[in-house]
Amino acid sequence: MKLTPRFSWLRNVLLIATVLGLFTVLWAPVKRLQLYPQDNMLVDAFSDHGQGGNSNFYWETDQQFICDLQSSHLLDKYCGLSIKFFDPNQDPAADRYTKLRNINISEYEQVILHANLEGPDSELRFFIRSTPNTNGRDLSHAKYMFTYFAKEELGEQPAAAGLNQFTIPLWWLDNNYRSRDDFVEDFSLIKEIGVDIPSGSPDGEYIITLNKIEVEGKWISNESLYAIIIAVWLVYFTAELFRYFLHQRQLFTQSINTLEQNVDQLKHSASNDHLTGVLNRRGLIEAFNERPELNDNYYLFVFDIDHFKQINDHYGHSNGDAVLRFFARQLSATTRSQDLFGRWGGEEFVLLSQQRHDADAYSFAERLRKLINQQDFLLSYQGRQYNIKLSMSIGLTLIAKGEDFTTALNRADLALYQAKNAGRNRSQLQS
Repeated sequence: MKLTPRFSWLRNVLLIATVLGLFTVLWAPVKRLQLYPQDNMLVDAFSDHGQGGNSNFYWETDQQFICDLQSSHLLDKYCGLSIKFFDPNQDPAADRYTKLRNINISEYEQVILHANLEGPDSELRFFIRSTPNTNGRDLSHAKYMFTYFAKEELGEQPAAAGLNQFTIPLWWLDNNYRSRDDFVEDFSLIKEIGVDIPSGSPDGEYIITLNKIEVEGKWISNESLYAIIIAVWLVYFTAELFRYFLHQRQLFTQSINTLEQNVDQLKHSASNDHLTGVLNRRGLIEAFNERPELNDNYYLFVFDIDHFKQINDHYGHSNGDAVLRFFARQLSATTRSQDLFGRWGGEEFVLLSQQRHDADAYSFAERLRKLINQQDFLLSYQGRQYNIKLSMSIGLTLIAKGEDFTTALNRADLALYQAKNAGRNRSQLQS
């Protein structure tokens, strides 16, 4: 089809605008927000010394402090630095901790840390607390999100961590879980940030130098700019070549989508369970074998739904399938990105997760068991609704270094068998 002069002129204008837009993405300055140091902030060092622990802190300069981390009778040792933001408009004589200012960084992409760490461990934890509560004297229920910076990242060059790399720990969810929203990170209501030494770190003296903390992002995201460009071009072509272009585009889009869907379905069906969407037996084994040799403290958990056959017999297989999907969702939500979780078959699920020691692994299993057991499951059968209690038995074992998956699974299955024989709805650790 021959283009009209108006079409050619408008096309050239749009081409120039598109190129300028793409160059803007590459070279436009980023937006930054400095969180530390700044006016209207409250900086406090903390340690377990106030609770009778042996750890303590010492200020060297305004930007450098020492954490003397020492074990004690307390379960967790800790030492770090807290930064809160107070409202500058409040009465100067008032307690600044009782009216904190809200910091919203949800429109940014990453945290930039200008810091240095010296000490026996190789990681520095960076944490954020988010809550609508403005009372800085009680942030115990504020959503806790954290990430780690490796020692080698820190130093002369600033270290960066994307907001999508922050995690909500299980201990916070155990104490504060109310809805599924609690599993989602929230960077719009920040009241506190800080750094500390992870509680599992070796005892010793840690020197932390904190020069600057800032967040960084783009004034306009790549996705937004691309969406605008695509929208303009679509409107342009639709106005001038509506029938021809729309027909060709639909045919092309349909063929590409069909091909991608077929490929995705083949990949998904080969390694994922069609009912629950989690990994299937083949996917679990392949993922396990693709990993390099496991480090210490990897545990294999086997979960089995108690009395599942009775659910199928009494309420039908469709409700049994709903129970399986419910279990998969609940257990998947508690796993970390580095964990492996899937359905082994029937009502049996498998999880590979790193824990510090046997006690932590067993405690983790018990938290999952209680999470399931404390919830009522609503199902419909023959026009009526029923609330039923669900439970599961768990067998777990430590995977020895170099041990193959089948050997560890057999040992975890033995622990599961012992849990079933002991009355179900319990966890059993097999050494």
